[in-house]
Amino acid sequence: MAFFSIGLGMAATIYIQANSLKEARGKLQPLFSKQIDARDGRWFSDASFGSPALPEVSFATAMAIRWAVPGEVCQAIEADEVDRLMRSSPDAQKSTVVPSSTDRLGVRRASLYWADLLVRTTGILKVQRLSNGLALLAALPSTCVGVHWELADKWFELEGFDNTDFPLVLSPNITVLAESDELPLQEHWSVAESRTPSASETFSD
Repeated sequence: MAFFSIGLGMAATIYIQANSLKEARGKLQPLFSKQIDARDGRWFSDASFGSPALPEVSFATAMAIRWAVPGEVCQAIEADEVDRLMRSSPDAQKSTVVPSSTDRLGVRRASLYWADLLVRTTGILKVQRLSNGLALLAALPSTCVGVHWELADKWFELEGFDNTDFPLVLSPNITVLAESDELPLQEHWSVAESRTPSASETFSD
């Protein structure tokens, strides 16, 4: 078996509590070109809207792999490079990227804004030959593979290679690139709404 690596484009949803679109954009802007660590639980939340557990800035607990980065070549790599790629970067910790961001902003203190973001990471394949890996990569745009954090140990750990039917793991260091045209930053839930959020109104909506 051999290891191969390639950049993968992904879609991610971010949630920001703020009092205006301008304020929300000010909280989003520092993330561009920065990395987030998929193993740092502070970056992710499935708390209900209006919950005191809702962080000021957080990502949904699912992303989608969209495609192999155009123009990049699937490269053969050695085991020590696999180990390096799978190490979390200290610079990707939430406490480093947004040190002043709070994890518990409080109930109904701000409206909720959301956006779909284009992000990328490095995918690592463990296959018998390059052609097997290229076939898997070619299918990504049509399958839109979901990456769910309850299965994080299958995606961001070497144990993920145990799945011989889908021998792909992801570097935990995910780079935030840009807003998606499909869902630019906008208000999703207003603090002025008088109704109580339902239990089903979570980040999976």
